[in-house]
Amino acid sequence: MLKKIFLFMLAAVLILAAFVLFNTFRFTPPQPDAAALPAPELTPQSIEHFQRAIGFKTISYADPSLFDSARFLAFRSFLETTYPGMHTALSREIVEGYSLLYKWEGKNPELEPVVLMAHQDVVPIEEATRSMWTVDPFAGTIKDGFIWGRGTTDDKINLIAICEAVEKLLQHDFRPERTVYLAFGHDEEIGGKGAIAMARLLKERNIAAAFVLDEGGIVSASQVPGLAKPVALLGTAEKGYLSLKLTVTVPGGHSSMPQKETAIDILAAALHRLRSQPFAPEISEPMEGFMQSTGPYMGFAERMAFANRWLFEKPILNQFAKTNTGDAMIRTTMVPTIIEAGIKDNVVPTIATAVVNLRLLPGHTAQQAMEGVKQRINDNRVAIAPLSTISEASPVTPVSGFGYRKIAAAIQRSYPQVIASPFLVIGATDSRHFTGISSNIIKFSPMIDPIGFHGIDERVSLESYKTALWFYEQLLSDLK
Repeated sequence: MLKKIFLFMLAAVLILAAFVLFNTFRFTPPQPDAAALPAPELTPQSIEHFQRAIGFKTISYADPSLFDSARFLAFRSFLETTYPGMHTALSREIVEGYSLLYKWEGKNPELEPVVLMAHQDVVPIEEATRSMWTVDPFAGTIKDGFIWGRGTTDDKINLIAICEAVEKLLQHDFRPERTVYLAFGHDEEIGGKGAIAMARLLKERNIAAAFVLDEGGIVSASQVPGLAKPVALLGTAEKGYLSLKLTVTVPGGHSSMPQKETAIDILAAALHRLRSQPFAPEISEPMEGFMQSTGPYMGFAERMAFANRWLFEKPILNQFAKTNTGDAMIRTTMVPTIIEAGIKDNVVPTIATAVVNLRLLPGHTAQQAMEGVKQRINDNRVAIAPLSTISEASPVTPVSGFGYRKIAAAIQRSYPQVIASPFLVIGATDSRHFTGISSNIIKFSPMIDPIGFHGIDERVSLESYKTALWFYEQLLSDLK
């Protein structure tokens, strides 16, 4: 009897192993490798244009009173004089005072238009870190094969590359088959009121776009573990945004005779419970697409795991969870970002507050997240209320759609031996406001492994800039 059981178990193991191996070996690349077309060398003029663009301090501050309109008006003037063909052939509207909406009329009015997005504004430089910069953050310095400065990676490379490509094509009397809108917001870093207004304007005009392309994923040459080939990460969705304010109000008093439990104690305990009970990990649709696209190019172990997710999902999730970025890809995150309490060292505060920021996975709603927070805190003394900015996770763009296919094809023509892959964007972009304009929104910045995003010594390589120009030219030339 034991022998029969052993033989049965052995047969089951062998069948399982055979099935796993069968899935692994038939897990082949979903797309044929395409030969890239060599990008033209950068001209001194195109380099100078990018450098000059970095010199405009188009900064978005959290405090609206610090907004410097003159900087944005000067940048607008720079675009007008630098790209005269674009400003002659395209119509332009100024939205919300500073956002710029261009329209390039296509040959065929029956075709749905497309929208290319970028934003003019940049984040501030922390004054305490200014001396830590290798170069002047607003000089657009060329050094070690990179263009340095605030806004190089976020997001002036996209804006200038789009303008350069449009201007070049116009010089060759090119006109796209379908109408192209260029939407350049002015306040993406603080919520995107300009983008909201532009999207509303297009919606009122009954514009339905074939696709929208905004910043998001990048081309990673070496930063995806297990991949020997470069991968272009096309954001097919972005996480939602929710901030909750936690407030505890209990009697305070003199610090010489404190209560057994203070407002700070209660708040700290609530935050500890949240941090110790994260939301469960899961593989969302964009990450499933990422595994399907990149898995066939990985080593045998990764390939086998991705080809048999039904069996290896737990170790896959554990592997993603080992890094901060990977963990953010597989769960709704929550982290305290602001804590306030107390006015004097010898006074126990009556009120203690904290702000907890959550980034929501596709399929998770803000309401569900708030309920999850309440359950984890499980203390009626902690009042929980959402702050004003709530963005639900975006819909997922289908990889079979026109937009994804066109952009992926342009990428393969622009970058040698690159894999195009779906991807989940964990930050927020202006394109989240355009879901009423198109169900095909791709978030991709055509740059290779940028450095210093929002940080010290922000920079992007000249090679990135060259291929970014080429990518937009390829994309615009093939909008049939």
